[in-house]
Amino acid sequence: MTRPQQIHYSSLSKSWNKKPLIESVSITAACGQFTVLCGENGSGKTTLLKIMTGLVRPDGCQILLNEEKLSWKRARSHLITHTLYLHQTPYMFSGSVYRNLTLSISKSDSPAIQRKHIEEVLEMVELDQLKHESAKTLSGGQQQRVALARASLNGSSFLFLDEPTANMDADSVNRALHFMQKLKQGGTSILVSTHSPETFKGLMDRLLVLEDHIIHEQ
Repeated sequence: MTRPQQIHYSSLSKSWNKKPLIESVSITAACGQFTVLCGENGSGKTTLLKIMTGLVRPDGCQILLNEEKLSWKRARSHLITHTLYLHQTPYMFSGSVYRNLTLSISKSDSPAIQRKHIEEVLEMVELDQLKHESAKTLSGGQQQRVALARASLNGSSFLFLDEPTANMDADSVNRALHFMQKLKQGGTSILVSTHSPETFKGLMDRLLVLEDHIIHEQ
């Protein structure tokens, strides 16, 4: 299947302990679109993002991918290939910031091209001066920027970010927003789950609220 430009999820439902969490939700992720998702703690935002990226099995979900209708089970391999979920406290591999990025980049490119891409991304997230530092010793905000850089090198067209600025100071937030703007301009689809939608006001194309098991558009 060719790289999708849009993924539409419909009739998406999920229950925990026989209690409905998400009921018959429809949501679309499109390349070049920045979507913000809000909702109270426990409303199901993280679960929704994990279903959309193939990490959690829904009770039911139909997916339209490149105009082909698929069940979530049949679409899962494509979701894992083309989407990426980023937790609010991302895991850092041992070793330097630079090594963390090498673990995500496509190995189909030559070593020279790989190095070029990594250096470009390090500059965009403004971590080029820290590339030889141990990733695990960085601040929470710096680690989030490493994770964003890693995600951009992964090749995924659809990024699902769970509270990506939660551990950042104001300076790191501004740097991360600038990088997200670059990704959006490059055609990446970004869906952010957050309690602070105002943070993303300058980037946001759509504001969705998950409440009472369903999604409302603001």
